Amino acid sequence: MTDGDAPGRLDERAAAIIRAALGRILSSDGFRAAPQLSSFLSFIVERAVAGRASELKGYTIAVEALGRSADFNPQIDPIVRVEAGRLRRALAQYYATEGLADPVQLSMPVGGYAPVFVFSDAVGCLTRPLATADDKLEIPAVPAELEVEPDTAAADAAAARRWPVVALVALGVALVCLVGWYLWPTGASREGASRKLAVPELAGQVQPVVMRGPQLLRVAIAIPSPPADPKLADLLRRFSNLLVDAMARFDDIVTIKAPPPGSTGGEDVDYAFEMTVQAADSEVEGLGRLRSVRDGRIVWTASTGRSPVAELTEIELAERARRLATRLTEPFGIIPADARQVPPSPAARCILRAFDLRRTMLAEDDLAARACLEQLVEQDPGFYPAWAHLAVLELGENGVETDIRDKLKLDRSLTAALAAIRLAPSGARAYQAMMKVLLLRGSVEEAIQMGREALARNPYDPDIMADLGALFVRRGRVVEGLPLLERAISLSVGRPARYDFYAFLGLYLTGSVRAGDTYASTLVADQTPLSLLGRALLAAAEGDQQKRSAAVLELKERAPLFSADPHGYLLRKGFSEDVAVRLLNALGMAG
Repeated sequence: MTDGDAPGRLDERAAAIIRAALGRILSSDGFRAAPQLSSFLSFIVERAVAGRASELKGYTIAVEALGRSADFNPQIDPIVRVEAGRLRRALAQYYATEGLADPVQLSMPVGGYAPVFVFSDAVGCLTRPLATADDKLEIPAVPAELEVEPDTAAADAAAARRWPVVALVALGVALVCLVGWYLWPTGASREGASRKLAVPELAGQVQPVVMRGPQLLRVAIAIPSPPADPKLADLLRRFSNLLVDAMARFDDIVTIKAPPPGSTGGEDVDYAFEMTVQAADSEVEGLGRLRSVRDGRIVWTASTGRSPVAELTEIELAERARRLATRLTEPFGIIPADARQVPPSPAARCILRAFDLRRTMLAEDDLAARACLEQLVEQDPGFYPAWAHLAVLELGENGVETDIRDKLKLDRSLTAALAAIRLAPSGARAYQAMMKVLLLRGSVEEAIQMGREALARNPYDPDIMADLGALFVRRGRVVEGLPLLERAISLSVGRPARYDFYAFLGLYLTGSVRAGDTYASTLVADQTPLSLLGRALLAAAEGDQQKRSAAVLELKERAPLFSADPHGYLLRKGFSEDVAVRLLNALGMAG
């Protein structure tokens, strides 16, 4: 099977079969719309076919495949780990759909970047990993994509010591046991049974699978009428690729399709964002419209305004694509807002309901979202968004009161978050959920690390920005948190009031109460516990004791745990001791 030129090098016949398989993958919908993933995959396959798999390190891939500069530092820039997770998931999706009958399956096991090729009997080849004889692919005991390259094993070991919980992911039983345990009826019998289970271990054997039942919002990014001018056509194509890449990061909300130029995307999508570009002299103007495929409505239109062609650098195009992707796709953006009116699928309705709970914080909404999510994981245990949202709901973090000292609830939330990460190593929402779980378990620094991992996977999601910013503010680290919150607020028009509460709180803690008036004004019309707390603090700062007392009284009615133990309530919400004491002193509730 190998020739004598290089150890591990395939013979010409096998190499030709693999390159043909690579070509089919690169021409598929998912990869055609993701140039960075295509470059990553092409690079590692060609190196492996040439017998040079041992050269596939993070630095080499970043510089030679992803275009990073020679001073790239994999310890600072996680791009290779993030893209590797996206690549693994994209390959799994391809082989579950378009590549179902391919005679060769390409994969990249966790723990390294060397590809593995599995040949069917039809091509007369053996199943073998393409790596040198000395290479050993190790499956790490941490969630996929938290691994680092072999030459940074010491750093990985240190990280593992800092977060021992994650090491439990490698242990456990099958996914069916996880679902069965998680959906076990509540009550004493389940509580008793939980003591016999090493609960976090239940997520260990969850295997990534591709969703075949639950369907998210399906969106086509289309260029129905490509410009006749080759330069304009190339400009629009490059922008489309950047937009697809940015929108695909919201993989718990939308599924992105990129039909060839000249196509509208067909009828198997819920929305089509159609683009064109017009030129006048040395300026161009981009036009876009969002169309509901189900009923033909024009949901939204946009224009970039005229810009000199010389100003449209790759950096400028990327920034415009990212802003547009966020406006369209973030949890409270244009597409989810329209889909909330008539959700196109049960799964989409369920996920949007879970996000809505972050705005309303009502017990009845919590019950509805929980029932919906549990039904989803029962029907399809591989649907990672449901696990991520269940992890948060179990904590009562959305305002529905839960005593987080209840070990069973803590265990269930951790198990759900671990399952989400195992199912979607590149899914930002999974790491966002883990951030919330670890914070309320008291592992603050580990929670911050998970928040940063989430933001690295989707740096365009205001909800992740706001959650990480809120974490910093609750811990008294306003300088780190306030910029994230301000950015999130600027990007999300339909945001939950909690974004504004934590931005106000950050300014309040720095003594800039007046500077927080804009954020405080948003809290006036909102009746959630955090908004009531913000109103009470503002009234106390202004010396209006009547308004302060009224806001505190209403807060006690809406949050009985605050009424019974204000200090404990704030600590359970993740506030540091110093911040909690300062807030209670301001409200005249110390002691």
